[in-house]
Amino acid sequence: MFAVAAILGSCGEKFTPLTQEQITAQVDSLVTAQSEAKLAELRAACESGLEAQVNAKVEALKGAEVAEVK
Repeated sequence: MFAVAAILGSCGEKFTPLTQEQITAQVDSLVTAQSEAKLAELRAACESGLEAQVNAKVEALKGAEVAEVK
């Protein structure tokens, strides 16, 4: 414990604990940033998956159409 106090004292910095409001603001900021990034990732995955499903269905319909013609 003394080592921590000595290190902080030697830097000339006075330790001031964060207030509950500051902690809440930092947590909210991190959660918001992570939520937005995850939401963008999920939207991209959804759009990509939807496009793949549409392309697969189009190819299946083309194949069925060719089989009917023969």
